[in-house]
This record gives sequence, C-alpha cells and structure tokens, in this order.
Amino acid sequence: MMLAIFNARPNAIWLRMGGVGVSVWRTLTSGANETSKCWNCDEPSASSLFCRRCDSLQRPNARQNFFQIIGVDEHFRLDESALAKKFKDLQKVLHPDKFNNKTRAEQKISEEYSSLVNKAYSTLLHPLSRGTYILQLKGHELPEKTDLESGFLHEIMERNEEVECADTPEEILRIEREIKSILVRLQNELNDALITDDFSAAIKTLVQMKYYISIEDQIKNVIRSMNIVR
Repeated sequence: MMLAIFNARPNAIWLRMGGVGVSVWRTLTSGANETSKCWNCDEPSASSLFCRRCDSLQRPNARQNFFQIIGVDEHFRLDESALAKKFKDLQKVLHPDKFNNKTRAEQKISEEYSSLVNKAYSTLLHPLSRGTYILQLKGHELPEKTDLESGFLHEIMERNEEVECADTPEEILRIEREIKSILVRLQNELNDALITDDFSAAIKTLVQMKYYISIEDQIKNVIRSMNIVR
C-alpha cells in the first residue's frame, strides 16, 4: 500500500492511504521551538510531524502538553468522538508497524511518539484524569489526603451499603442511574471551577468524583455478576 504525504494547507498534514484521504493536524503547534531542526538532515522542522526534506519522523516536542499532542482545545469539556478521531488519525501515522523498513533511530522515535499519544489519549479520555491533568497544567496537584466533610463521608457509606445490598437488577440499575447523575453534576461543577481558576473547589470536586467513580466500578461488578444484559 502506497503512502503519500504532502502539505495541502497550513497546520495540517494530508495522507493518502489506499485512496482514502486522512487529515492529521500537526502536533508541533503552540509552544513549538521554531528554530529546531530535523535530527536527520538539519532542515528546520518544527512545523510538522515529518521533515519536509528527508521525510523523517520528528521527535516529540517536549514543550507540548497532552491537548497539543492530540490536537484538541485545552478545555475540560471535550467532544470524545472528536478526541477519538484525532487519536486514531495520529496512530495511523505513528504506529511502530509503519516504520518496519525505516532506520532503527526512526523506529525508536515512532515507539516513543506512539506511546506518548496513547498516554495523552488515555489521560484526556476520562473526566477524572482529564480534570486532574488540567489542574496540574495550572500549577496545582491533587493532594494524597484531603479533609472530607462528615456529611459527604456518610453519604458515601450509605451508597456503598446500597450497592452491597442490591439483590435485583431493577435495584442495581436504579442506583447506577443515580450515581451517573451525580457524576454529571460533579463534572459540571468541575468545569466551572477550572474555568474560574477556583482551585480549592476543583480539588474538592475531583476528590468527590474519585469516590463516586469507585462506587460506579462496584456497580459494574454487581451488574456483571447478575448477568444483566442491556
């Protein structure tokens, strides 16, 4: 299968594989070092995944965050289908299998880049890890231990007991709907907190999300054990 690469417009690399056009946004965007050069031929190459002269895959830009690597806007609210498409398009280009006939140096770059894209996608896909990552980008870490309100802890204990005591499909599915509704509310609150840089509220909300996601995982286990088909 032939692979043709050409710059059809600024900020994009167009690829044609088997007659199908695939658009992949360049990963070296904001924060790029415009004076960097191709590791293979010294051609200035900060603006694309591949060198314009020798077509060698370029090393990942260490100054880019996960949003920039995938090529999506840096917001907590993400279109997950668009995120998945960007990820798949990048992996079509970067997967190590595409570099079997290349030099060992370029194979290693492909492995590094593909692994980085996988990590970026996994982090951005899930609301909890995405929110935690944005918090880190803003200079704040999620503490290992946080003081939780007694009322919240009591609610979590009651929810856990509900899950443990659920003995019918109708009951466990009702609890699942309630937990999902709570998580949607918390995600909305987290989005607002991150937009306004209310970091104490963001941390509090992320911690609460961790507890409810743990309950959601327990619910999934119960649903599997009951052989519930949906």
